[in-house]
Amino acid sequence: MYKMKWLFFKLLFLYPGVYAFFCYYRKKERRKEIEEKFDFFFKEKWNAKKRRTVVLNIFQLRGLRKVAYYLIPLMDAQFIKKFVKIEGLHYLDRALKEGRGIVLMTGHFGNPQLGYNALRMLGYDLTLIKGGAPRSARNSRRKKFRYVDAIENTIFISASSLPENYKGRILETLRSGKIIHYYGDTKEGRKKEKISFLGREIGFSTGVIPLAHQAKAAIIPFIHLYQKGKMTLIFKEPIDSHWKEGKRGYKRIVEEFVKVLESYFLAYPEEYMGIYGPTVLGYFYRPSNSMYPDRGQ
Repeated sequence: MYKMKWLFFKLLFLYPGVYAFFCYYRKKERRKEIEEKFDFFFKEKWNAKKRRTVVLNIFQLRGLRKVAYYLIPLMDAQFIKKFVKIEGLHYLDRALKEGRGIVLMTGHFGNPQLGYNALRMLGYDLTLIKGGAPRSARNSRRKKFRYVDAIENTIFISASSLPENYKGRILETLRSGKIIHYYGDTKEGRKKEKISFLGREIGFSTGVIPLAHQAKAAIIPFIHLYQKGKMTLIFKEPIDSHWKEGKRGYKRIVEEFVKVLESYFLAYPEEYMGIYGPTVLGYFYRPSNSMYPDRGQ
């Protein structure tokens, strides 16, 4: 049974590479769009080999996302030991020992679904903030083998602003000393701050920062990387400064997060699934061949 399980893991990990190969040569419009976005953000021109490597990896992450829902139910301690590396976990543990709620402010790098479920497998009580409405497996047999985001540990939002009932649940979660996983590079959000990203002024949402302030929660930048079949989960030093600045610190917190986002975007462009969307960077530039002709909005 154990050998069969690992064989299944290997077969699932083969799928993203095959998916990426066919997408690269068949989805030419999407490939061009991704290349144009990278050309827009990066000053230096990439050679053909690097462009191909980066775009192939973006498609591979897309393919991994499709099989991740079948990998997650199989995750156990052995999976974590073999496939997951963690850096900076002491920042998370220290904030929890202080009795503080935590916002893991992350970007669309690697495979977040595997990342936050790995944390759950390690015993961390994590609630996901996710756009849209709950989705369920079609039948009980499929639900047994396919992961779905459960209502009890997911806060679903479907509008650009957080409805009051969702705000209340976020506050309750943070005040009870639990963890919330939030995408700081989302395009959604009513209140935005203009932040410099690779020399361009881009509006990043303050998102859940005001709610984290009310709950006196820690805000920890969190990065997921997926490289050669293995995950690296990276926790950075908290950026909330224990809310000494009050509301005046909101923009600085967004700036600190964007600095982390920018540094990993530069170092690992092939890991940034956010270029595919739906992120503030993915939507900041609209390629000439897309259905959205406006650029740099």
